[in-house]
Amino acid sequence: MAKAKSKKQYKEKQGDNLNSTKETMTSLKVTYLSYILLIAIFLFSFYIRGIIPMKTAFQQGLVGFAMDDSVFHMRLVENTINFFPHRIFYDAFTIYPYGSTIHWGPLFDQMIAFFAIIAGLFLNGGLPAQSTIDTVGVFFPAVLGALMVFPVYFIGKELLNNKAGLIGAFLIAILPGQFFSRSILGFTDNHIAEVFYTTLMMMFFIMAIKKAENITFDHWLKRDWATLKVPITYTLLAGISFGAYLLTWTTGVFFAVVFGIFIVVQYVIDHYRGKSTEYLGIVGIIAYFVALIMTVPYVDLSNEFSSSRYSALHIIVTGGGIVVFALLSLVSREMNKREYKGYHYLLFVLVAIFVGIILLKIISPALYNATIGQWNFLFEGLKDGGLTIGEASPTSYEAALGYFGYNYVLSYISIILLCYYVLKKSNAEYTLLVVWSIFVLGIMLAQNRFGYYYAVNVAILSGILGSRFLDFADWKSFNSNDIIECVKKIRVQHIISFILVIAVIGFLPSNASPYKITMQEAPGGAVGSGFYEWNEALTWMRNNTPVPDLPYYSIYQKPAPGQPYNYSRNDYGVMSWWDYGHIITYWGHRIPNANPFQAGIGGSLTHDPGASTFLTAQTEEEANAVLDKLGINGKPGARYVVSNAYMAYSIQPIFGIWNKSDVYGSFYALNTRGGRLLVPGQKFYDTMESRLHIFDANGMKYYRLVHESQPNPNTQGGYYEVGVYNQGNQITPVCDSQQICVGKYWYNFAYKSDIPIEYTGYAKIFEYVKGARITGNAPPGTNVTLNNTIKTNIGRTIQYKQVAASNGTYVFIVPYSTLGPIPGETRFDTGPVGPYSLTAGNVSEQIDVAEKDVLEGGTITVDL
Repeated sequence: MAKAKSKKQYKEKQGDNLNSTKETMTSLKVTYLSYILLIAIFLFSFYIRGIIPMKTAFQQGLVGFAMDDSVFHMRLVENTINFFPHRIFYDAFTIYPYGSTIHWGPLFDQMIAFFAIIAGLFLNGGLPAQSTIDTVGVFFPAVLGALMVFPVYFIGKELLNNKAGLIGAFLIAILPGQFFSRSILGFTDNHIAEVFYTTLMMMFFIMAIKKAENITFDHWLKRDWATLKVPITYTLLAGISFGAYLLTWTTGVFFAVVFGIFIVVQYVIDHYRGKSTEYLGIVGIIAYFVALIMTVPYVDLSNEFSSSRYSALHIIVTGGGIVVFALLSLVSREMNKREYKGYHYLLFVLVAIFVGIILLKIISPALYNATIGQWNFLFEGLKDGGLTIGEASPTSYEAALGYFGYNYVLSYISIILLCYYVLKKSNAEYTLLVVWSIFVLGIMLAQNRFGYYYAVNVAILSGILGSRFLDFADWKSFNSNDIIECVKKIRVQHIISFILVIAVIGFLPSNASPYKITMQEAPGGAVGSGFYEWNEALTWMRNNTPVPDLPYYSIYQKPAPGQPYNYSRNDYGVMSWWDYGHIITYWGHRIPNANPFQAGIGGSLTHDPGASTFLTAQTEEEANAVLDKLGINGKPGARYVVSNAYMAYSIQPIFGIWNKSDVYGSFYALNTRGGRLLVPGQKFYDTMESRLHIFDANGMKYYRLVHESQPNPNTQGGYYEVGVYNQGNQITPVCDSQQICVGKYWYNFAYKSDIPIEYTGYAKIFEYVKGARITGNAPPGTNVTLNNTIKTNIGRTIQYKQVAASNGTYVFIVPYSTLGPIPGETRFDTGPVGPYSLTAGNVSEQIDVAEKDVLEGGTITVDL
């Protein structure tokens, strides 16, 4: 029988318990401290992404979205809310006259729509108001960007320790460049969701691989659920994250291949070391099967093997991965049973890959081109006009330093260190990080936009290296859970090493400090140059031009490949540079001829009809021919043309690159005290873009200015419009980096002209009309002059003028009516202040022109 405890023993035990409780209450666990620091990093990350930019994002009664893909995502979100959960995969409200297949996955838009609907139910018990939709949409990227600190932390923690995780989390919170710009308030694009899901996917894969390292197929056969439960749970989460990634970015099949390459490499390493490889097959098969199930409902077999549309390729890559993993596991298992050498398995894998590639090319060249044949594109980048896309240009060292600071260099060092660990320890999670990092680095070097992917790798790699550096300074000894005990161990070398790590990853070099750049970029948010001028102009278009028959919110029937959409005669296109197509759809509720999917640009060696051929056309007739080729239903492909100062004064040479033509022609050289200046040749000023925007369509027959925004000389392009600025009594040239001066001052100087040297509307809307024909008899040999004063909606005046030589008769075609708008047509607020004045010699007549004649090409006869 047990001996009863004495009162003394009881009191001593009670005292020990009290002391233990006090220690627990006064001591903070290091693990808990890590989570507290992680939450603080998350809050700081959200602060710089979602709070600092608020002043810019919410002003003038508008919500500031990025003006390219972000506004189109919001267009899709609004459409999805009307048909939830269905999100359209074909949109007829862009790329007139063909419409456009949407290559983005649906999940990003569905998530915003879902949260907006929930918010609407809470706020007003029904569908969300526009302000609710905009608010959810504008904050969504900032929230996802801030949440990134959690998967980065846990990856670093799983790979090494808490220190690596916290350093990585801090770094991903402050890194500038492509990642930060895509995770800021208003940059409502799928990119941040891509990188969030791929990081989450890698986090769960790493956890699953570590937990599954000792499981085999025998555990399945024996139904050993106690052993399988944890690794299978992480594997299922990896598969769900993988599927979510594929449903966010169709081209995410690239990462399916990247992970597959890791699996193959690790199979070889493990088999060579005599380890069981079955855990790799279990993880890979289950995860790919889950992703396959999630993706299949969206696959459209008519897309063949497209990587940018849900196609048979997505089934083949995920389903094929399952088959490959099963085969590799089976062969490894059988070779181990027969005690084959490691190099036998390596030989089998190499032969299988070689034979597989050959068979693939023979049996299905289309599938080969969609897979193996695409790798050179990913790593070589774009060419010709594609290189004018800023985000698609190769990444220079200087650009990478601006994105990552010294962490860019540290990432290379860390990859080398991890390669050593892979060879020494054969840890599968290290192999995964190495393979993942190398491939993402490769695509980033080809196209700088993929810096938003590599930022995650940089954060994790720098975290690992930083943690190792701290361990060299004896931080490794801080393994107690008692924070007080840890504090007592702190020495000078610990403080110095910590400061060095934080300084290098966050604040050095001084000219490319990640923290400094991020804090400088944060206040601007996602609002681009000319945002408010564009919004005003396109809102005017939405309210003052004929409403198309095509419903803005609808599920559209996709036409046969290469065929135009079944638009009505009341539907029409709006011509502009492709950068601005989405805002024409979203703000204007009109159908652009080109958009930021790099569609509708035209050009190339064959000068296909499109934005580049129209804008670089040298005559009205040449431009009209482009619109006629784009036309359907017996009408031109565009009724309106929208331009801005950036198009006119900064990027016209880019139009020429796409159209394989030179817009400058020759140059007029000026030797000034400040150096040699160049004024473009007449060819530059004869382009349709120049005729419309720089010269306000003055003297043109078929195009008229119907509205302009306020001027803004502080925007891209608008700065160059006048061409000089007065500094005291001295005129200072405003030219580009090559000393090419395109402003009005320089045009007047070089070509002895007298166009007004003034800032005009930053964004302008022109209408393409048939033009009224004014004709009649006039004395032979005389010049007949037609004049009028055009007053714009902002109070500017344009002295419109045409001159025609008479051989007994004369003919003018004019685009402006003097009697005002008519119901159902353009309610222009820019037009003549009175009748046209016709003059021949000493004879002068005043002529009114009706809007109907301008629109239908009517004739007015006036004898002089």
